[in-house]
Parts: sequence; C-alpha cells; structure tokens
Amino acid sequence: MIKSTKNQRVVINPLGNMYTTDEVAQMLNVSRRTVQRMIQSGELIAIGKQRNYRIPEDELRAWKERELEKAKKLHREPVK
Repeated sequence: MIKSTKNQRVVINPLGNMYTTDEVAQMLNVSRRTVQRMIQSGELIAIGKQRNYRIPEDELRAWKERELEKAKKLHREPVK
C-alpha cells in the first residue's frame, strides 16, 4: 500500500518487516540451509517459495519466544 503526503510517498507494508533466509541465518548464527530446513519442517513460517522465501519479523519473534519457552521448560525439569 502506498500512502501519499504533500511531497512524500510513504510505502506501508501491512506484513511488517520481512527477512530473507540469508538475513535470518545471520541473525540466528546458522546456515541458510538450516533456515530452509526450518521452513520446510514448519518450524518457521515463511512466505514465498524456495529461493524467494521471506520471513515476517513477527514470525521470527514468535519463533524466538517458542524456543525460549522450550529452553525454560528443559531447565525446570529435574535431571533423572
């Protein structure tokens, strides 16, 4: 969506920021292939196909929160 003001054009992306697999790989300190596997397994939701995947910022944030909860749960469980 493009919104115009007096002398400016502002582009509004209703999906928010989007990241490529390379950008997400760099953020998570993993390979691009690992990010692709995460998408293919359904662990990380992306828009697009294969080389054109885009990961919404909100989805990346949600994934990080899920991973944090998993880590907290593992930390709380008693060692047998």
